Amino acid sequence: MMQITVSTCGTSIFTNGTGGDDVKFLRENANKNEAEYTPEELERIERIIGEKRGKLSSASPKEVQALSAELNGFISFYGNGAELSEAKQNIHYLIHTDTYQGRKAAELIQAWGSANNIKMQTVLIDDLNTGSIEEFRLGVNNLVEWCAWTLPGYRSQGYRVIFNLVGGFKSLQGYMQTLGMFYADETVYIFETGGELLRIPKMPVDFSANAKKAVLDNFNAFRLMQRESIPRSECSGIPETLLDIIDGKCGISAWGHIIWEEVQHEVYSKEVLPPLSEKVIISVKAREKAETFSPDRITRFNQAVDKLSRYIDTGRKESLNTCALRQLKSNPVPPSTHEFNLWPDMGGWRGFCHYDENNNLIIDDMDMGLGHR
Repeated sequence: MMQITVSTCGTSIFTNGTGGDDVKFLRENANKNEAEYTPEELERIERIIGEKRGKLSSASPKEVQALSAELNGFISFYGNGAELSEAKQNIHYLIHTDTYQGRKAAELIQAWGSANNIKMQTVLIDDLNTGSIEEFRLGVNNLVEWCAWTLPGYRSQGYRVIFNLVGGFKSLQGYMQTLGMFYADETVYIFETGGELLRIPKMPVDFSANAKKAVLDNFNAFRLMQRESIPRSECSGIPETLLDIIDGKCGISAWGHIIWEEVQHEVYSKEVLPPLSEKVIISVKAREKAETFSPDRITRFNQAVDKLSRYIDTGRKESLNTCALRQLKSNPVPPSTHEFNLWPDMGGWRGFCHYDENNNLIIDDMDMGLGHR
């Protein structure tokens, strides 16, 4: 059976076997992006990366396992290196944090895979870091979204999904363990005392009817919590197992995200929903055209409009990620002056829009992006 491994990546490749001063430096700066480092700090990190790259390139599988927790789990899963040929036929994702060290660590592991003819794809989860609980919560939201959109499709094609949770930081592992109950056929760890691989099969979990009803009954609150925390007073009637409550405000818990993804696709796929922002308006033409598509495309349209709403309501400061609102530079389609992504296949469909005199964003139409036909 074809398999997919999803490995959580931390920075063990940098810290394992590294001297005390460098380890302290790495840990104190773990949540920084590249722009936040001074030139001297970047030079220091690049020196550490170069040293680790050199060690990986000449190490045996057993030595590699000592250098990287992520590769320790990966190699152990494939028979301590004896069956790495099998890994060459499978699909491998490396989940990493939204930090400079996280990206560089995943790239080193990817390079090791490439040197061994094993194709690994790095996956950046936006906002995923431990700098603050708010950022981490947003990152978990994006992580759940990635799992929900990526893994069920593979499983429906007969792939077996493996979560390799040997690496990565503890907070992330806790959420991934919960997600593994729903999206993985098997979760693997390294048993602490002897180094043996600990394999946990998929649990027979079904979505709770009561939890789904709670989300449906409070659907708009859950839509809003995808954007930001909301006051506790607006979450009355929602079971606390579905919420993260901090300083009197509610976000969605890991369990809540999973239930939300299940319910969201059911609701989002039926019809075009009203935008979350009062500043975003969908024209009759765009609404009617969107609802001629298949349920999964209606879902994507609704999700794109949610991202636009967040962008507008945060003063155009929040990242649009794959939505990418931008001004039309050629092939104008009056009255539209801007476009945004809907889905990349089927010719690359776009939504076309313009700002009115009150600075509302009007979604005029949707069509194939190529040539703006």
